[in-house]
Amino acid sequence: MKRAYSYIIIGFFFTFIHFTINGFDLIHDSVGYLLIVLGVIIGEKQRPIQEFIQAKYLGIALGIYALINPFLFNSEFLSYSRTGVFLTLVASLASIYMYYSLLKAEYIWHPSTQTRQYVDTYLLLAMICFVTTCLTYFIPIIGLISLFIGLAQYIYLLYVLIKLRAQYKNPVGDN
Repeated sequence: MKRAYSYIIIGFFFTFIHFTINGFDLIHDSVGYLLIVLGVIIGEKQRPIQEFIQAKYLGIALGIYALINPFLFNSEFLSYSRTGVFLTLVASLASIYMYYSLLKAEYIWHPSTQTRQYVDTYLLLAMICFVTTCLTYFIPIIGLISLFIGLAQYIYLLYVLIKLRAQYKNPVGDN
């Protein structure tokens, strides 16, 4: 599982960090989602849990969305249309549920108070971030609050993934 979490953490970085030059994204989100899916597949082989299957399919869907997203939102009209906003919010919910499924799978495999707290705290932060993001479309000043909550959510999720990875030793065949 340590190897699976390594792929997931690296994929998480790819989806979080954006380097663009002349409108070209050097670190594309689809690469991050591919790495997350690879990590989930490794984890799923070791633990065939329904939550891993859900996370895998959500990761695939988000990777495809990330590939077509630049073409969808190339025109300013679609970027600010109801359809554009709706697709962005649906992708945000899918991402939240994918990471929730990963944490829930860990909780199912190792039920502990600490793991349950990770799941609950992440879900609370993610939902607050989603609500403030939705409110930003009506009250733009909330965008700054949403940005800070989103940053806290990502830092917390990174912390949790690193902690979960650290609890596993490197058995033979799991580099």
